[in-house]
Amino acid sequence: ALFVCLRQRQPRRQRRAAAVAARAEAAGRTVVAFDLGSYASAMTDAEVGAMARQLGLCYGYNRGLPQPFRLALCGLRDAAPVAARLEAHCWRSWVLGRHEEPPWGTWPAASLVYLSADAEATLDRIEAGDVLVIGGVVDHANVASRVGLARGVAEAHAVRTARLPLDGIVSVRKTSLTCLAVLQILANFAESGDWAAAVREAPALHCAPMRKYVVWH
Repeated sequence: ALFVCLRQRQPRRQRRAAAVAARAEAAGRTVVAFDLGSYASAMTDAEVGAMARQLGLCYGYNRGLPQPFRLALCGLRDAAPVAARLEAHCWRSWVLGRHEEPPWGTWPAASLVYLSADAEATLDRIEAGDVLVIGGVVDHANVASRVGLARGVAEAHAVRTARLPLDGIVSVRKTSLTCLAVLQILANFAESGDWAAAVREAPALHCAPMRKYVVWH
């Protein structure tokens, strides 16, 4: 497990996490929301387990950022399989937003930017008030039928979409980046304002499982 569920250590960990979250909220940090409900039923059991691990990695990575995002898990009403697997990661002690409703039922639609590799628009900047939505899906099969899945979900609910500006930096031979890779790229850009550096310096793109799917330009 990513987190050791020792009762005596939880209070200290939770206090630190609460301080990180409070700092992010006080500074008006961007919300990064994971849409779990739209994909939970479409994933295999192994993919659901991998999704839970990705969320644990994302939570831990965000806590260590000098300027953390405000994280949120959305669509929990329809994401029971993911929530069940998150129990092994002590997710109930995580300090973040938990929402039964999907992103479009939680925030005004105008504030949402659903990240999709197939979007026509490019995410050139992160605006104040944006809620960046990452699709909570793992695709072990890497099949064509899942291409455009996130874009389809967003368009079905009239949510604008955008893709990360990877062109000329890296090519990805997979239907999507991992949630951790996306979060790292966003965090790097928020700090540097340089997309090329943000992509190249994302640790997840240099490690398994993504390493074998990327070609650097």
